[in-house]
Amino acid sequence: MINGIIGTHLATGQEVELPLNGKEMQLALDKGAELNESWTLLNRMVRARGEVSIIGEVEVDFLVVNGVKRSFH
Repeated sequence: MINGIIGTHLATGQEVELPLNGKEMQLALDKGAELNESWTLLNRMVRARGEVSIIGEVEVDFLVVNGVKRSFH
């Protein structure tokens, strides 16, 4: 995966890998005043393409940026 999120599904404990496109990745990397709004929009975009909801369902462990896995917290 080049860009995306790696985490753990809270209900099942299974690893979740969510590839992100360029716009989604911009939202995931937002550290500004609109951080919460960016993650809400990111969540909507990911769900609209049929993926699992991030907010409330996935414990995000890593962001993958240009193929490099970074610890989320």
